[in-house]
Amino acid sequence: MKKITIVSFIAFVACLFGLRNTSVFAKNYDATNKIVTIAEKADDSVQPNILYGRGMVTNHTTNEFNGRMYATFENYVSGVPYFKIYESTDHGNSWNHISNVKDQVNGWGLRYQPFLYELPETLGDLPKGTLICAGNSIPKDLSKTKIDLYKSLDHGRTWDYLSTIDEGGKAVPDQIDATPVWEPFLAMIDHQLVCYYSDERDPAHSQKLIHKVSKNGIDWGNQVEDVVFSAKKARPGMATVAKMKNGKYIMTYEVVGNGAHYSNYKLSEDAIHWNPEDEGIKFADGGSPYVTVLADGTIVANTANSPLYLNKNNGEGKWETLQIPMPGAYSRSLTALPNNQLLIVSGGSYAHPTEHVDNIATSMVFTIPKNNAFQLTNNFIIK
Repeated sequence: MKKITIVSFIAFVACLFGLRNTSVFAKNYDATNKIVTIAEKADDSVQPNILYGRGMVTNHTTNEFNGRMYATFENYVSGVPYFKIYESTDHGNSWNHISNVKDQVNGWGLRYQPFLYELPETLGDLPKGTLICAGNSIPKDLSKTKIDLYKSLDHGRTWDYLSTIDEGGKAVPDQIDATPVWEPFLAMIDHQLVCYYSDERDPAHSQKLIHKVSKNGIDWGNQVEDVVFSAKKARPGMATVAKMKNGKYIMTYEVVGNGAHYSNYKLSEDAIHWNPEDEGIKFADGGSPYVTVLADGTIVANTANSPLYLNKNNGEGKWETLQIPMPGAYSRSLTALPNNQLLIVSGGSYAHPTEHVDNIATSMVFTIPKNNAFQLTNNFIIK
């Protein structure tokens, strides 16, 4: 066998993956397309046990930890709630519980809507590769909402309070006397940390989408509107954002309220200016969407229903519906992996008041088949 020089090998990997971090992408990512259990019902669990799964993969840390997967979820317990952190070192084939993110400032617990993120660059005093977790700290009586941010400098083993992004009133959706904030989503944009979230504090709107920006993860700027519907009862929510192949950005969000239940998307040049009066374009029925972009530029989105929705033209034109062997949920995060793969993390279905569910947290590493070799249905044609 011929010897391959280091230079030749680097050139080969760069050709395949567009000069990405080779320590991550040189690993053997075998597709599983199988549902894997992350966490089951615990001794202190209460109905519905688990919801709102969130996952990520590290790309910006040391060689030893690059390529590891992390997951968390809403953790319903009889006592003070907290977020459990799980890690996979074998590409999602198994998961280990490594730590808990606990409320260190309010005494309320961390109750709803966790979000995990790895800093792709230095932010203030936080080094590249720092893991951060945002979530909604809410007391037992649901009287307040507070989006707090925690950091981990040791690959998710321990967590410390970093800052409060924003706070609101009673944690009850779509109620006249309630003014909560919900559903944080984090992204580094132009060397700043941006938190997108849902806001019910404006009396002129049932809910709208806004964001704040921080240059250090501690101090946060003013609220900026991203999506504001003209209909007062409309409730755009659960924003997620991804950078497209052309350098622009896509945001997905649900539209509920007044009988509506579907998901929209809209585009931005810089992920900061979204033209809030632009209500976006529907791409699928169902709420709680999530969006990511594969290395080849394919946009992949989902909703609370099972299928994935694909767009290969930077959000323009046709969206294709891809049936996958994973049930829908409230809600499933999508993380782009090499080789046209996705990490999907789910916390199970949302329960109506009269339903009983015992949700578990699950994941799937799913390969998007190439050359349209998959089942397509219900295509949306955007004109």
